[in-house]
Amino acid sequence: MSGNSKLEELKKSGYLPSPKGAAVQVLLLCQQEDVTNQEVAYAIQADPALSARLIKLANAPVSHQIRPIASVVDAVAVLGMNTIRQLVLGLSLIDSTRNITCKKFDYQKFWSHSLLTAIAAQNLVSLRGVGAIASEEVFVLGLLGKVGSLALATAYPLEYTAVLEKVAEDVRLVDLERTEFGFEHNLLSKEMLADWRMPEVFQTAILHHEDPAKSDIAEGGRDWCLLHLLHIADYLAQMCMAQEPARSKMVSKLIFKATRLGVESDVLTGLGDKAVKEWHDWSKLFGICATEVPPFESLLEVAPLAPENSDAGELPNNALDSYKLRILLVDDDRAVLMIMKMLLDRCGHTVAVARNGVEALGMIKDFMPQIIMTDWIMPEMDGIEFCKALRRNPEWRNIYVFMLTAQESTDRLVEAFEAGANDYMTKPVNPKVLGARLSAGQRVVQLQEELEHERQQLHKFSSELAASNQRFQKLALTDVLTDLPNRRFANEHLDRQWALAQRNNTALSCMMVDIDYFKQVNDTYGHKVGDDVLKRIAHAFQMSVRKQDVVCRLGGEEFLVICPEVQAQPFFRYAERLRQNISELTFNDPATDKSFKLTISIGAASKAPLVSTSEMLLQLADKRLYAAKESGRNRTVAD
Repeated sequence: MSGNSKLEELKKSGYLPSPKGAAVQVLLLCQQEDVTNQEVAYAIQADPALSARLIKLANAPVSHQIRPIASVVDAVAVLGMNTIRQLVLGLSLIDSTRNITCKKFDYQKFWSHSLLTAIAAQNLVSLRGVGAIASEEVFVLGLLGKVGSLALATAYPLEYTAVLEKVAEDVRLVDLERTEFGFEHNLLSKEMLADWRMPEVFQTAILHHEDPAKSDIAEGGRDWCLLHLLHIADYLAQMCMAQEPARSKMVSKLIFKATRLGVESDVLTGLGDKAVKEWHDWSKLFGICATEVPPFESLLEVAPLAPENSDAGELPNNALDSYKLRILLVDDDRAVLMIMKMLLDRCGHTVAVARNGVEALGMIKDFMPQIIMTDWIMPEMDGIEFCKALRRNPEWRNIYVFMLTAQESTDRLVEAFEAGANDYMTKPVNPKVLGARLSAGQRVVQLQEELEHERQQLHKFSSELAASNQRFQKLALTDVLTDLPNRRFANEHLDRQWALAQRNNTALSCMMVDIDYFKQVNDTYGHKVGDDVLKRIAHAFQMSVRKQDVVCRLGGEEFLVICPEVQAQPFFRYAERLRQNISELTFNDPATDKSFKLTISIGAASKAPLVSTSEMLLQLADKRLYAAKESGRNRTVAD
């Protein structure tokens, strides 16, 4: 027998839980278009327990009544005919299934869990809102969420006992149910709600509420919100009824689930405590046991930051292969940080977290994020002030900033962009939206970094080119052997010094120097010794002249010394000291270990009225050098 045929057989068998007594009359009346509140109230009053429960629900805080409801007629008017029909159905099932005979089915635990699920769902829908669905209707949906399990325990007590005995941590109940019956309790719950003419959106929510990921409902719509609302309420009830340490392990997952629906930690704390209190109150009215649960604040405080196997969702596949980033998350809500960090970690990004703007500013210098995602409302420094502080630092102005906000008003968005935000996302963050916005931010960051890399490469190339030009220029103006300026530099420098002396009416002198009998050094000791001699004499020149003087090698054994601001008479003595210093040097031949000395001849010339150009000054010094050599060498000729 196929699963579908067995399900149809079960629906026709009469063994499924169904309303009894006054509830049947109320359900029939509610189906009539012209029925009055008084007629429905009269039928309800035939069951005192049902009357009391409906009046209590009508007076619940979520009904927002200004005056207390004291009569069944008023309760019917307040709750509405659809809600009355659904409530009567649910409450009647509680009373009619107290004596089921399935040994492993815990009736008290089942209805206690269902009641807490109903209360949590009602509080969630009052907080979150799901289209035009009333909170009282969601209460009934939560109450009947697992009615399929109750139906299987009622119709197949022996078989279902055997199924429940096999349930273990690694063996799921729904898999065992499909093996035994051909269908599982969620499908049966959906079919029962269809027979009771519940809205189709309720049926879909019941079918997938234990595992929303298996539904194909588009995220963010009414159906998606109702499905996840019921899923969170169901999980909250499971967590509250669990024993330690299992309860503590479930807290982080609850935080993740609630955050995806836009319920942050502080709101979840108040909602959980309120649901538990109402659970205890309603349990007394229904005759159901309720366990003690610690305050939610203490439960949430000890939750680990990254629970295993969380259902935080996934970013789109294109985000997985994208440019990896350093991302800083800034939010005072621990749950938001958890779920955002989980999503981004799974894409391979490097993620750091901060609880407010002040903490985030202290982290930026070391972490250097490429993208920052910051909440708007935070203690100490909110998102707007944080963004302004960020933009005041020139080094941080290119960091891409997302502003997270629960409100999407035009004025708030303008304020965020004026403060320096690049983009925004509304909370709760949809993984698909996050993936799309992050991809856009990644492209901007990648382009910025590529441009910066190109700028740095251009700067490096420019620096290297400048260094090369400087090196080439130095090579062009430097004598390779002695590292002294060469003839070209000597001519240019002498021209500059001449122009300066002319403009300032100051002195300028120069001396042409020639090493006496240097050819004999090369012929006697070889060119290597000759080169060493030239280098040593060049060094001696540099050590002997003033700091502002420039020694140049004109070629061979000939040198030029340019001396600004030196008059003719002192210059002669200066040249003589230079000649004397060279004559005192001793040179060695490594091959023969012989030593020898050398002398120099100097032709000195100074700027004078009859010397009108730098070229004439150089020619005069050269002429006097020739005279020094002709008159016996090793001397200075200055006139």
